Amino acid sequence: MYGITFDTRSRLSQYRQLVDQLREKITNGTLTGGTRLASTRELSERLGIARGIVLEAVDQLKMEGYLTTAHGSGTFIREGLVWDSLSRSGPISSIEARHTHQDRPSPVLSFAPGMPDMTLFPRRAWLSCYHYAVEYASLDDLGYNRPSGDWNLRVAISSHLYEIKGITAGPERIIVTAGASQAIAMLASLFDSPRIVMEDPQAPFIRRIFDGLGCDIVYAPVDEEGIREDLVTCDKADLIYVTPTHQFPVGGSLSAERRIALLAKARSLGAWIIEDDFDSEFRYDGNPVTPLQVMANERVVYVGTFSKTVSPALRIGFMVVPPGIQARIKTLKRRWDFWNEGFQQKAMALFIEKGYLARHLARAHRSYRRKNAFLKECITQRLSPRWRITGSTTGMHLVIRRCAQDGKTVDVSPFKAALAKQGLAVESIHDYCQKYYAFPDALIIAFGNSSEAELTRLVCAIDDIDKS
Repeated sequence: MYGITFDTRSRLSQYRQLVDQLREKITNGTLTGGTRLASTRELSERLGIARGIVLEAVDQLKMEGYLTTAHGSGTFIREGLVWDSLSRSGPISSIEARHTHQDRPSPVLSFAPGMPDMTLFPRRAWLSCYHYAVEYASLDDLGYNRPSGDWNLRVAISSHLYEIKGITAGPERIIVTAGASQAIAMLASLFDSPRIVMEDPQAPFIRRIFDGLGCDIVYAPVDEEGIREDLVTCDKADLIYVTPTHQFPVGGSLSAERRIALLAKARSLGAWIIEDDFDSEFRYDGNPVTPLQVMANERVVYVGTFSKTVSPALRIGFMVVPPGIQARIKTLKRRWDFWNEGFQQKAMALFIEKGYLARHLARAHRSYRRKNAFLKECITQRLSPRWRITGSTTGMHLVIRRCAQDGKTVDVSPFKAALAKQGLAVESIHDYCQKYYAFPDALIIAFGNSSEAELTRLVCAIDDIDKS
């Protein structure tokens, strides 16, 4: 009756199927406005379902406004409810979804930088902290969190930064954010039509943040010692974005001489410096480099994140804000993100306080050091002296550069294309360049989330392509 059928295999009840089909037939005009609906007794008999189900479905559609009852005359379809939907489709099963979802990961093996080793995530320790945060949450904890972040987490971050970085900053100067991306976007939003001096090459998502906020970006070239502040072409700027402890993606650390020059340049431009310190904990040649913020805490905004050190899924970042913009950034945080998620921040505070973060960092450092050494040895054995390694002392990626042939720089684009045909995705430094065509001979190899077997396969493929 009315073309209504019931799918016995569906997870939806007969009541839900009846309501949905009647509603759709009303909105697509199959059941026209003013039409008298058959009685509930007749519907029950014709459809072969219990009358109670029909009564419940009719009452629901009355409540939603699709049906109306005229006393003594029956139930009628309301007028003016036809809707010409552009996309009418039935429900998709979870099995179908798994096979049709367009965003499923491809079978390509990616060596793109930025991803830590997911197998290292400390599940038990994190679950223990999260469970404790929920089970022993006070009534205040169950309410709204502070816009600047959970106070205990800010205290824990303050202590953590002092112990491993030498940064002296009280919790009142720390703002917790949804990853480093939010921190960087907020800093750019402090200014009207901001001018940003930015390293080139640099991570594309950073550039997209600034572009999306309508920033005027001035690019500064980079060499193996970091940003060339002497080649900055503007005479005034609001912000200078740099990665001084581990330049991304080239891989070098800003030298002491360059650091002094950069601070002097920032002062002359009237600019604040954003120091993005994303993975300097993983240094394999001596201790981590001291952050720029330690040298000039009145001018440098230190931005950190737990995405690279623990997991991107946590979406917990932070910034250490100089006193000069502390009030402004707290006001902006309140406007942007009035209240923070609470339990995860409380769990992270416990994770740091109980020493789990320190133990995790030590374990991750050993793993990445081992992979770093393995990859360098593999490259040396298979690719030397045709290729040389740079930017390998810190982080979860390194750079290999093809040595010149006949005095000419070798473009690595053909290598990248040939590897892609084998299902191996690598990126070149040129992929990250916006203005200055730098390091055309350089490929980036991330090892953080790759196994030794996968790294061996990649190096052998590069070797075979190079020799062919």
